[in-house]
Amino acid sequence: MQISVSSTLTVYHDGQFWVGLAEHVEDGRYGAARIVFGAEPSNEEILRFVVSKWAKLSFFGHDSTPRRASPRRTPSDAPARRRKPSSSRR
Repeated sequence: MQISVSSTLTVYHDGQFWVGLAEHVEDGRYGAARIVFGAEPSNEEILRFVVSKWAKLSFFGHDSTPRRASPRRTPSDAPARRRKPSSSRR
């Protein structure tokens, strides 16, 4: 069995911070992680990051986390649901 893995790190300035975009493809699944460096990182800082923290990145999220079928309602919309306009008051 052969597993295909590919990873890239792109570092760019987003107008305010230096950001890294880590992309990872494993067996056809694509995942990405965003890393904010803040100040412009040196080549040594980037290498240190890759060596020490790359394995800890969560590219695919938590697969065991159940997904909700519908979004949660916020408490602020509860009063609006309770108030129903009456058709006629006598």
